[in-house]
Amino acid sequence: MCGRAAYSTASFSSAASSLRCGHSVIAAASASSSSDTTTNNLNMSPGNSAQIFRYNHTSNSVCSTPMIWGLLPNNGSAKSPHLLPSDDNFTPSPHYIMFNARSETIDTKKSFHSLLRDGQSCIFAVDGYYEWTKSSSPIDKRKQPYFVKSSSPDTPLLLAGLWTQVKTGRRNNNQEETISTFTILTKEAHPKLAWLHPRQPCILNDSCVAREWLQNPSKALVDKILSLSNEQQQQQSNIKNEGTDPWECYPVTKKMNDAKYHGNDCTIQVKSKGRKLDSYFATSPSPGKRKKKEVKEDYYSKSTSQQDFEGKNAATKCSQQGENWDTLLPKEAASNEWSCHVCTYLHTNSKSQFLVCEMCGSERECTQHSV
Repeated sequence: MCGRAAYSTASFSSAASSLRCGHSVIAAASASSSSDTTTNNLNMSPGNSAQIFRYNHTSNSVCSTPMIWGLLPNNGSAKSPHLLPSDDNFTPSPHYIMFNARSETIDTKKSFHSLLRDGQSCIFAVDGYYEWTKSSSPIDKRKQPYFVKSSSPDTPLLLAGLWTQVKTGRRNNNQEETISTFTILTKEAHPKLAWLHPRQPCILNDSCVAREWLQNPSKALVDKILSLSNEQQQQQSNIKNEGTDPWECYPVTKKMNDAKYHGNDCTIQVKSKGRKLDSYFATSPSPGKRKKKEVKEDYYSKSTSQQDFEGKNAATKCSQQGENWDTLLPKEAASNEWSCHVCTYLHTNSKSQFLVCEMCGSERECTQHSV
């Protein structure tokens, strides 16, 4: 999970201000704007580099260091050196595959335990991150990417992580070459995002907690961060008003399925396409299916106003009597396909009788009937 993110200088500068890094850090990043680590990368994946925040215990201040996403816990060797993104034969795998770390077990895993003990924590500031779901279209089987960002405008996501510096196994100008890499901590997904993926990055919503993570990281602090996250989830579940979710999630272009795509439309919302009309006529139905189709057409030959009336009447009875959808709508309508109005997941066959979306958990709209 979380193997793709949108990184920009705007998010970096905003995070630098909230972490009270000082003008020197922002000025240094702006001065090196031609560097690969400070330019916008709206489709960043493991093996790419970015400016990462860490704490400098010598100067007692937050600073930024260019690092590569994907932790390398051990030194390379002359026979098997770590490849850099600038190398001709570079590939993210198998070198930079440790791009996530489970926050629940970082104190027991050998690769992460020593980093946490030695205070090698970091923060990766991003515009947002991407996740994928299965396509609901029977024609376009490509997975649908979704972009998750803060619901507050111009607010970056501060992702907690761990970092290290190791030797590549090569020498440069008679000096041993080193490389700095990092990984992102993950946790159980927020209930509003669980339909997208069971896990999500560990996001530091409070700047004070973020600074504490950089200065004095520990398993106790990780537990505190997870506890604060759970408390926020509980508070949000008690709020009935819409628009209170801390994050915004929407579908983006399927060009994002290519890790090498870097267009300006990476984070722009698109309309998720459901099943196309012509797909219903792609094949000739069998005699048995043709008979069922005629029965369905008899119900849908009614006027739109009459269907709406029946749907609303059924919804009212549902709320008053607690009866199932299937007992209130005509049997022909209950067997029909329907798409979720939130994530557009298409429910077919036996799933068409579900009252909530199997993918995201959203309630089925009572007046929604899809042919």
